Amino acid sequence: MLTGNEIERLKQAIVATIASPVIAAIEDYTWEAIFHYVKDIPLSDPALGRSKLLYDAVDSRTSTGWSLKSLQLNNLSSVNTFWFVIQRADIIKKANQLGFPGLTEKSSPDELGSAIIQHWNEKVTANQAVQGVIHSYEGILLKTIKGYEYIYCEFPLNPFDPNAFSWSWTVNKTTARSGEGLQGSIGGKTELVWYKNQKQLFRARNVPPEAVRIIVERSRLTPDRYVRTILSALQDQLNTESPNDVLEE
Repeated sequence: MLTGNEIERLKQAIVATIASPVIAAIEDYTWEAIFHYVKDIPLSDPALGRSKLLYDAVDSRTSTGWSLKSLQLNNLSSVNTFWFVIQRADIIKKANQLGFPGLTEKSSPDELGSAIIQHWNEKVTANQAVQGVIHSYEGILLKTIKGYEYIYCEFPLNPFDPNAFSWSWTVNKTTARSGEGLQGSIGGKTELVWYKNQKQLFRARNVPPEAVRIIVERSRLTPDRYVRTILSALQDQLNTESPNDVLEE
């Protein structure tokens, strides 16, 4: 989890980010940039290209990687379990590659579930090797649309135990129709859901007791003041950079 200093940096970064009149909410690359600031990790320019690798932030000093997500919920005071997408898993298209020749959407839940686990585990182990990650985590920022309340959760991120899950088709509570999604459960509790139409794999997480809760005052700069402030800071940075710094960039 975050240290005391990192929690303070997270709070400061949130305040600075939501003060910008050109940013609607903390999501996607914005959350990644904040996290790099919190962990004091060098941040690359997204204009140079972004990878689709699993770990959005990697600290090469400690071989630690984080897969980062930001989720907007209606209420954080009563939230316990939340769901989010961890992977696009087109297991039918990749059936042969995964070692499941002949796999179709009509295959048994157990066979489809085994392919899903294989797909995810290969993603984790391959990206750990490519990105030099030994210590693997998920870093999730929960937020509301009003933008003053946040929860940071961190979880170990590892391959799944293929023998831990039992698989069955989901049942629509309204139509009583089954087969739209496949759910993987452990001890009777649903942990994974895969929707065959979107090919997306969802995971359930519970907010841990050690989660970091942050409440800030939401203040926004006017566009005029924001632009003048940024241009002034940019000019100051350019003036203080040495010729070698400019060449290295």
